[in-house]
Amino acid sequence: MSDQVNSSSYHSIETFTGTNYSKWKQDLAISLGLLDYDFVLKETPLKAPATDAFVEIKARYVKWEKANRMTMLIMQRSMASSVKCSIPKTESAKEYHEFIAQRFKVSEKSAKSSLLNKLIDMKYYGQGCVRAHIMNMIDIGAKLQELNMTVDEDMMVHFALNSLPKDFKYIYSLERKLDTQ
Repeated sequence: MSDQVNSSSYHSIETFTGTNYSKWKQDLAISLGLLDYDFVLKETPLKAPATDAFVEIKARYVKWEKANRMTMLIMQRSMASSVKCSIPKTESAKEYHEFIAQRFKVSEKSAKSSLLNKLIDMKYYGQGCVRAHIMNMIDIGAKLQELNMTVDEDMMVHFALNSLPKDFKYIYSLERKLDTQ
């Protein structure tokens, strides 16, 4: 069972395309945690110990070196080649991960802004199904939540009502009055 978890954990990382940084980062953290490699992203990279160093220090370095090498391979394997080419090369998984974060945090903010503006500006003009319109809004809300932006149910109801013509708002307020009676 342990080998099965270890071998499949890095296969579940969604390929990083440049627009899905939060999801990729979350998948990576879970996979590295399952493999017990996540410490290399938190600790300062270790230097090779002296030949006369204690056995424990050498063992710690060997463990860190393997985790660092595997983490680098897992990160690179889980990225689209267009993304991989834009990240400076480094020997440390921690530094590589930091370069990725610096490069793509800005695009994440831009994605949040675009999705929020789209949600706010959405209008239903009577063409197509209202349900499909609302489902599109819910999908945008879910994408915002994936980007760690809180969009609660009350906000979604507010956005949905504001996207509908006045006739729908009147029907909704009548239903709410009937529910409270």
